[in-house]
Amino acid sequence: MPIIRTTLLEGFATREQESLLALKLADAVADTFGDFTRPYIFSLVEEVKPRTWAVQGQAMTEDMIAAGRVMTAEYLAKKLTADRVGAAYDALATGDRAVIEEYFDNEMTWLVPGEAQVSGVKNGLDDFLAFMKVIGDLTAGSFQMERQGIFVSGDMSVDLSHNTATRAGDSSRALSIDVAHVLRWREGKIIEGRGAIFGTGTTEYNAFWE
Repeated sequence: MPIIRTTLLEGFATREQESLLALKLADAVADTFGDFTRPYIFSLVEEVKPRTWAVQGQAMTEDMIAAGRVMTAEYLAKKLTADRVGAAYDALATGDRAVIEEYFDNEMTWLVPGEAQVSGVKNGLDDFLAFMKVIGDLTAGSFQMERQGIFVSGDMSVDLSHNTATRAGDSSRALSIDVAHVLRWREGKIIEGRGAIFGTGTTEYNAFWE
């Protein structure tokens, strides 16, 4: 019957963070000893009051705890997660430059696949947003990316989407392809994006943008 005891300074973590920590510690034990141990794992998160805990001879104070909370919040705000990847695309859809810059670095590069008029490397956020405007104009705003899945590892993310659109003024010209984007992140922002199209989608993609 594994018992995990974790001690935190009072006020450092939210109740939600403490609950998540308890669950993840239990997951680590189950991964180590086998999932059959999960019903027998006790995971306890306890708190001690400020000034009752010293590090290197210095008592931890309320101000130190507050500073720690700020640092944690700043880190978590930029941490690469599937939710942050989704939020970046949502920000792009707003068209609000200030919101977009929270997720896209001004010096980013983006490789658009294929051999169409819109294909090639876009250097810098201005160039990338100009490309997105062309996409919107050529499709009369009908371009849609339906996210199928997002995967994160280190400073890289991969998202899969099904992209659809119709050409402006010609609804008979339709696009329906599966796409993968490989994104590289730094300090919570995209610094490089590369697109890839599956199967015969590249041929369809090139023909659609002619």
